[in-house]
Amino acid sequence: MTYPRKAGQAGAVLFVGLIMLILITLLAVSAIRLAKTNMLIAGNEQFQVEAENAANYHLDQALNTDNFTATNLNADPNTLPAFDGSSASSSQKYNVTIPNSKCKRYRYLKKSELVGAGNSVPLENIACFGSTAGSGITIVVDAASLNDNSLCATSLWEMSADVEVPSTGTKVQVAQGVEMRIDYAEAKNDCEK
Repeated sequence: MTYPRKAGQAGAVLFVGLIMLILITLLAVSAIRLAKTNMLIAGNEQFQVEAENAANYHLDQALNTDNFTATNLNADPNTLPAFDGSSASSSQKYNVTIPNSKCKRYRYLKKSELVGAGNSVPLENIACFGSTAGSGITIVVDAASLNDNSLCATSLWEMSADVEVPSTGTKVQVAQGVEMRIDYAEAKNDCEK
């Protein structure tokens, strides 16, 4: 028995099948591109974190050296120790530079901020009181003189570390504030340049 052919459906299944195949192909290509983009983003995030870790490591190294001074911090990149962070790969190279630190602000320390219990002066604060007639120590007698300025200042310095990862082109700058007590004349000279 033969069935009569319907004229309206000639090749419609083939056409719908091709459209579905094109749509599935487009979805697959989009998924591959999205996965590749996510992989690049994750890789860049990893390099960014490693570069920030390297910058923090070198800032910490610079702050903890015996010869650290706020007025002359200019580390030669060739003398910086290698960054050995846990997330860094052993083959990854970092170019780290630490430019001169900059004084942002300072203020006199009052003598009252430097005395201990019973108006005694701790040894680390004696230099802030100056000396009289070669004795090396100024003795604070009355409470009124505690409101006077000492010879020391507290100053806020900004340090930064610039890190570049040549293989990826990643560049990071990490800035950190450091407060330190220094001679008032030195603070005045270095902070007002």
